[in-house]
Amino acid sequence: MNLYCVTLNGPAPWGFRLQGGKDFSMPLTVSRLTPGGKAAQAGVGVGDWVVSICDANAEDMTHVEAQNKIRAATVSLTLTLTRYSFWPSLICCGCQSSNLPCFIPNDRSKKRLIEDTEDWRPRTGTTQSRSFRILAQLTGTDFMQDPDDENMKRTREKFLAEIQSPRYARLRDWHHERSARALNIKS
Repeated sequence: MNLYCVTLNGPAPWGFRLQGGKDFSMPLTVSRLTPGGKAAQAGVGVGDWVVSICDANAEDMTHVEAQNKIRAATVSLTLTLTRYSFWPSLICCGCQSSNLPCFIPNDRSKKRLIEDTEDWRPRTGTTQSRSFRILAQLTGTDFMQDPDDENMKRTREKFLAEIQSPRYARLRDWHHERSARALNIKS
């Protein structure tokens, strides 16, 4: 177990997404990182467990409580996280002897962890978890994809070129003339 602390300077966005919580019988875990975001730059990793949020023990937090605690941080956000290099270390991680908050899995969470990790593999910060894929299938949005940086850049360049074109200028001028005439008629 590798315990580490990061302080992200505000304001939000902090550049990460959480999954789990007491209400899911799962530890709060970083499920996604924004490439180049504050969390990624600070060395936070996908799969790291959140031990505390702004010095508040995250072990007994529900997902919503954790979100609210993070949203309440406006100037800076301090997170204590654990990065496990080997799964069996979950059983005896030594947190209790050092008086640090620690998630100790119960039978329900162990079973769910085993079920959810049967198809586990390291993911990049941009791939969807199985639960999100299932949700996407249920809602009919599974065909949708997050825009990648290259497509966003091309779209922005196309937009900027379009608004600088003579065609756009003619349309803008025509619209302004029509609007001005409409205002004069009403006066």
